Amino acid sequence: MTFQIADTLYYNGLIYTADHNDNIVDAIAISQGVIIASGKKEELLSYCNENTEQIDLQGRMVIPGIIDAHMHPFWGGATLAGCHLDYQSLSIDDILLRIQKYLDENYIDSDTEWLKVSAWYREGMQPEGVQMTRYHLDTLNTTRPILLFSSDCHSVLANSRALALLNITAETPDPPDGNIERDSDRTPIGILEDAPAMQAIDSLPPLTEAQNLQIARHVQKLLNEQGVTTIMDARVGEPQLRAFNTLRQAGELTLRIENAVEITPDDVPCIEDIPNAVRHAATRFSQWHQISEDAQPSVAIRHIKLFLDGVLQAPIMTARLHSPYRINVGTDDTPHWQDSEHIGDLYFSPEILTPLVTEIARAGYHPHIHTVAEGAISTALDAISAMRNALPEKDIRPGLAHNELMCEKDYARFVQLKAYPFLSFQWAAVEQSNIEKDIEMLGKSRCGYLETAGKFIDTGVTVAFGSDWPIDPLNEWYDFKVAMTRQKDAASPRLDNDRNLTLIEVLRAATINAAQALDMDRQIGSLEVGKFADLIVLDRNLFEISAEDVENVRVLCTIIAGKPTI
Repeated sequence: MTFQIADTLYYNGLIYTADHNDNIVDAIAISQGVIIASGKKEELLSYCNENTEQIDLQGRMVIPGIIDAHMHPFWGGATLAGCHLDYQSLSIDDILLRIQKYLDENYIDSDTEWLKVSAWYREGMQPEGVQMTRYHLDTLNTTRPILLFSSDCHSVLANSRALALLNITAETPDPPDGNIERDSDRTPIGILEDAPAMQAIDSLPPLTEAQNLQIARHVQKLLNEQGVTTIMDARVGEPQLRAFNTLRQAGELTLRIENAVEITPDDVPCIEDIPNAVRHAATRFSQWHQISEDAQPSVAIRHIKLFLDGVLQAPIMTARLHSPYRINVGTDDTPHWQDSEHIGDLYFSPEILTPLVTEIARAGYHPHIHTVAEGAISTALDAISAMRNALPEKDIRPGLAHNELMCEKDYARFVQLKAYPFLSFQWAAVEQSNIEKDIEMLGKSRCGYLETAGKFIDTGVTVAFGSDWPIDPLNEWYDFKVAMTRQKDAASPRLDNDRNLTLIEVLRAATINAAQALDMDRQIGSLEVGKFADLIVLDRNLFEISAEDVENVRVLCTIIAGKPTI
C-alpha cells in the first residue's frame, strides 16, 4: 500500500480530536495543511520519510483550533487604541477626568477630529441609575466631537459637537429600530440606542487602508495567541474585508474569516423590497468572498445578519419579551418596582421577517439573527419554521445569536428546526446586584431561563460558542471557565438557575459545534483525516485541572493549515 508522505508528524501528545466519539490519540500526521492520519506514532511512521519533520509534544495536550463563531474583530481591534474606559463601573466625574486626561495628553487642535471613547460600562455607572448626557461631555475642555461607545455596543453617547456633525436634531424622526433619547422638548440628550448608534459609528471618517491593515494584523495576532483559528465577523464591512484579503493575498493571513453582511429594516420597508434587499446583500461585498484553493485561510461571506431586537439591560430594555418589563418607579435608594406596558422592540415585523428569512435561504445564505430575549427568539423560530416548510431539502443553518432569556417551549424548537444558538458563555458571570435587578425587572420565574447553555444542551441542541468581543474583553479561556462554573470567580455569586457545562461540552461548542453552525464542519472543527490541520498546543492537561483553573490555560503554539503562527 502506498501512503501519502507527511510534511509533519506530531507525536507523544494527548490529542483531543473532537470527533464523534471524542477520541484521544497520541500522534497526528499532516501533509500540505491537511490531516492524513492519526493514532499511535508507530502506526503513523509509514507516512514518514527522511523529509518529514517529527515533533515531540512531550506529553502536552492538543485540541482543535478554537472557533469563535460570533464576534466583531475589527471593531474590537479598533477599540484597543485611543481612550479606553476598561469596562469599569465609574461615576460621571471619573469618566470626565479620564477623557480630559486623554485629551490633554494627546492634544489635537481641531474641531472636526473625532474622539472615540471605548468600553463605557453604561449600565454599571455609579451611583446606580445615574444618566450621563451630552451636557456632561460638553463640560470637557475641547471642541472636538466625542462618542462614548457603550460596552454592549448597542448605545453611544455623543456630545453636542458630535450630534451637530451627525445632523441629529429635535426634528430628526424616531427610527423604527432604535431610539434617540430626548428632553421634554424633543432635544436629543446625546444617547443613541441600537440602529442610530450603529449609524453614528458607520458615519465616522474611515480609517486609511494602512490603519486597517495594522488593525487586521494586530487582531489576528491577539486571536492566535488565545488559540483562535477561525472567527465569524457578525456585521462585516468593506474595510475589514479588504484588509484581511490583503493579508490573504500576501500569504500572511493566519485566521479563517467567515462574515455576515447585514440587512436592516430600512432595506426592506415592504415585502416587495425583499428580493432586492437580499440581492444587494449578496452582491454588496461579493468581490471580497475569496476562497483559497488549498487548506490556506480564506475570507468568506456565507451569512446574512438581521438585528431582531436590542438588549435586556436597563436603562435600554429593547430586547423583546412575551410580556412586559417591570420598571422601578421609585428611587435607587428606595426602589418600587411595578408592571409596565413595555415589552421591548421588534425591529422586523413577522410579516417582513418570515419571507425575508426564506428569501435569504433561497439565495443560499445562512440567516444569522440577533435575538436576545424570548419574544424575539420565538418570532425568529416562527420565521425559520416557515423557511423549513418552503425549502425542506435545502441545507441552511440558521443561527440565533445571544439567546439570553429563553422561554421553556423554545428549546425543543431549536432541535426540531435545526437552528443553532450562538452563546457567549461569560454572560453567566453576573454580579449579585445584577441578579437582583433582573429578578425585579423580569420576575423570578422568567429568570430561571437566563443564560441557560445547559438547558439547551440537555434538550439536544447543538450549541456554538461566540465571544461577541468587544462586548467583553477578549479572553476566551475565561469565557470557558465561566461556562463550567457560572461564576466570575470563587468569591462571586453563582447564577444557579442552570447546571455547569462539562469540559467536553465547552470544547465541542468552541470547535466542532461552531464549525457545524458555520457550515464548515467538513473542513474544520475536529482533528480527523481529510480536514484542515488547525490545532493548538496547551500548557496543561485540561482533563487534570479544576474548572476554575481553565482561565489560566496558556496556548503554547497555534497551528493553521499545518503551519505554526505563534
